[in-house]
Amino acid sequence: MRPTSTQPSRSQQLDLFGPRPGQLRPTAPLRKHPRHPGLLRRVETCLALFPELDDTTITVGITRAADGLAIFETFTVRFDLRRRLPTHYVVAHELTHLLQALSLIPGGEVQCDIWTLARHPLFLDEVPCYLPLPKKLHANWPRHAQNVAHWCRQAIEVRPSHRTYIRWLGARLNELAAGV
Repeated sequence: MRPTSTQPSRSQQLDLFGPRPGQLRPTAPLRKHPRHPGLLRRVETCLALFPELDDTTITVGITRAADGLAIFETFTVRFDLRRRLPTHYVVAHELTHLLQALSLIPGGEVQCDIWTLARHPLFLDEVPCYLPLPKKLHANWPRHAQNVAHWCRQAIEVRPSHRTYIRWLGARLNELAAGV
């Protein structure tokens, strides 16, 4: 029997079984939220800078527990949309947690901040939550963000030969703040 125009094509039929790897899958509550399109655009923008996740289907949802959450077992990221869209930093931080789930970077919140800030300037739109910053750098983040990101990249480079790279980074950030 020849397919008619009202019958779905084979590719349309396959799509009924869920998203293909590399796609975003919004949860039902997120699809009902008015900020749904904006959040998915923001996640897509950030995800484009994470080629390691190209073949991974990521579920995107909402939460009220924190600005952002990552759930390793289901490759889910959730964001609080009550006040506004999450910053690029928050989205990237949660995507970086997914890299940790794949064992591509070391685990931990401070490590997640280091790798997030080092990845791309787009992610410098908010002060990091877990990286201990001297007050002078924290207070004027836009002025110091690029320098902090530079030192995060340097810390990643020295990590293979310097197991206390986080302490090493802290010393560089203190020196940066002392020169302010």
